[in-house]
This record gives sequence, structure tokens and C-alpha cells, in this order.
Amino acid sequence: MRTSSHHGTTLQQLEALWGSWIESIGESNDVISSTMLDAGDDFQAATYTALTGYYRLSVTALRSALELTAIGAWAQVCGKTKQYEEWRKGKLTLSFGQACDGLIGGTAPLRDELRTTVNDTLFDQKAPPADGGYARRIFDGISNYAHARPGHADADFRQSNGPIYVKSAFKHVAWMHFEAAALCFVLLLIARPKHPIPQPVIDLFRDTKRLKSRVTRAAFLSLHLHKP
Repeated sequence: MRTSSHHGTTLQQLEALWGSWIESIGESNDVISSTMLDAGDDFQAATYTALTGYYRLSVTALRSALELTAIGAWAQVCGKTKQYEEWRKGKLTLSFGQACDGLIGGTAPLRDELRTTVNDTLFDQKAPPADGGYARRIFDGISNYAHARPGHADADFRQSNGPIYVKSAFKHVAWMHFEAAALCFVLLLIARPKHPIPQPVIDLFRDTKRLKSRVTRAAFLSLHLHKP
């Protein structure tokens, strides 16, 4: 109740984004739609666990949403339906990194544009000293929490035992939620170039306080304004 009392507006925004995600699944029976369904559960779980003080689990759910959406987008864009179906049956292992590798080639014009406009990319591989594209960077950062690495456990968030309200922790997790959701909507536009985007998502991309990633915003602007 303390969390909802202090962060009602943020919770409303997260709920609106989840609703926009569910709305965006639509009636399509394409490859990405099934991963979107699962990612929708992850987004809702991320909000609920942040609300109840389980901050690390909230970030873990975001990691799952990102991985699922990236795999679905890769399979759809690169025509990997057979591999996708094998993965859904548990007969093949696919990863976020594999999806990014495939999306490098599948989004070459966008990649070139982002390099020119913001000097960054979404999916590029790591090549020291570069840390790779933004999608890989955010996924690596989130993975620290998913694996409860030193400095990224709930105890580090709370400096206490038990699920308690910590203002700074909630704000940090909410920011990661906005960033992850924005990237997932970019992946959706990559997979479905003509897809209509709900107003709460457009509002998110206009809000530089909630969404700080320049490359995600630039990608959305390119894909949304230049629909075929």
C-alpha cells in the first residue's frame, strides 16, 4: 500500500503499457504472437512483484519478456519458423544472443541509420572495447539481477531482509521496466512493420524522463514514421 500510495502514477503507466501490449497481440496468428502472450504475463508479473517489494524478481520477469520478444521477432523477420517451432516443442535451444545475431542481418537498413543518427546500434555483437548494441547491453545489465550476482540481490536493493518498500529501488526497477517495454515495442515493429501503436506507447517514447535510451527512441521514430 505504501508503494501504490507513493507511485500511483507510475503504476498506472505500467498498467497502460501492459494493456497496450495485450492489445497489440491482436488477432494475428504470426510467429511473434505466441511469444508476446508469454511476455505479457512477464510484464504484468514485473509490475506486481515491484509493487510487493520483490524487486529482483521484477527485473527477472523483464529479462524473460525481452528474450521471448527478441526470439519471436528474429524467427518472424528471418524466416526461422521451423527452428521456432522446434524451440516451442522443447527440441531446440534458442537464446537472446542468437536472436540478436540474426536480427543484425535482418535489420541492416535500420542499423545503418542508427549508426548515422545516434552513433549506436541495437543488436551488434560485442567487440572489445565496444559493449555491443543497446539490446545486448540492457539484457546483460538485467541478467545481473536475474542471476542475483553480487550487488544485485534483493538484499542489496533493500539493505534489509523481507519484502519492504524502498523508494529508490522501486524507481530504479520502474525505469528498467520502461526501457525494456520500449525495446520490446521496437522489436514488435521490426517483426510487424505496419503494426499500429497504441497511444500509451507513443506517450512513453515522447517522455525523456521515463525513457532515456536515445537509440531505442531513434529506432522507434524510424520504424513508426516510415511504415510501408
